[in-house]
Amino acid sequence: MLFLIPIALLLLQESAATLENPFTSDEDISRGQRTFLTQCAQCHGSDARGTSAGPDLSTGQFKRASSDEGLHKIIGQGIPGTTMPAFSLNPGPTWQVVAYLRSLSRNTRAAAPTGNAPNGAKLFEAKCAGCHRSTAPPLEGIGRRRSLDDLRTAILDPNKDVAEAYWRARITLRDGRTLSGARLNEDTFTIQIRDDKGSLRSIGRDAIAKLEFDRTSPMPALPLSASEINDLLAHIAGMQIQ
Repeated sequence: MLFLIPIALLLLQESAATLENPFTSDEDISRGQRTFLTQCAQCHGSDARGTSAGPDLSTGQFKRASSDEGLHKIIGQGIPGTTMPAFSLNPGPTWQVVAYLRSLSRNTRAAAPTGNAPNGAKLFEAKCAGCHRSTAPPLEGIGRRRSLDDLRTAILDPNKDVAEAYWRARITLRDGRTLSGARLNEDTFTIQIRDDKGSLRSIGRDAIAKLEFDRTSPMPALPLSASEINDLLAHIAGMQIQ
């Protein structure tokens, strides 16, 4: 009987341990990205930075899961009471999607902001909060995935690198009708958009006569001084997901 106690403790410890992702190779990440684009991008954007239908998944921080096992369960079981459905994927492809999401936030940034963050917070409230707390994407956690140079460019020249999730599509159909809206996803046979009324539309490519993209950012360039930009960057880079 005494010999059974260590074994029981070992079994309890093993059952309590968090499962590790067994699919983390470069090939697994690539396969996970392909699965993400077909199953998840419609809501979370083709770059996983989020849309109005789903949150940003590229930061490495998640409100409802901290471990890979937790992410795996959310994908397989969904989140009751939300628009996140359960996906009937095999365990391998699900783990590969988790590996892909983890890979998005691995780029650590050495440079640290030098501005005055409290002053930057005041600038953010005056110049940015009105949009980034309503129609524009939230910026919490962005400092974990974008460099200071990237963020500086976004402030000074918003149109230089507009994420695909924010492109607008203008579609002319073969019957002469036109459709426009936010581009959500594309595959070999269809393009999915959210039209100007907020409805999701999937259009077969065989019905499309002309497809155009507007890559213009709705964000204006901010007329700030160099020191104000440094202060704003210091605040934005430190914003965390609540």
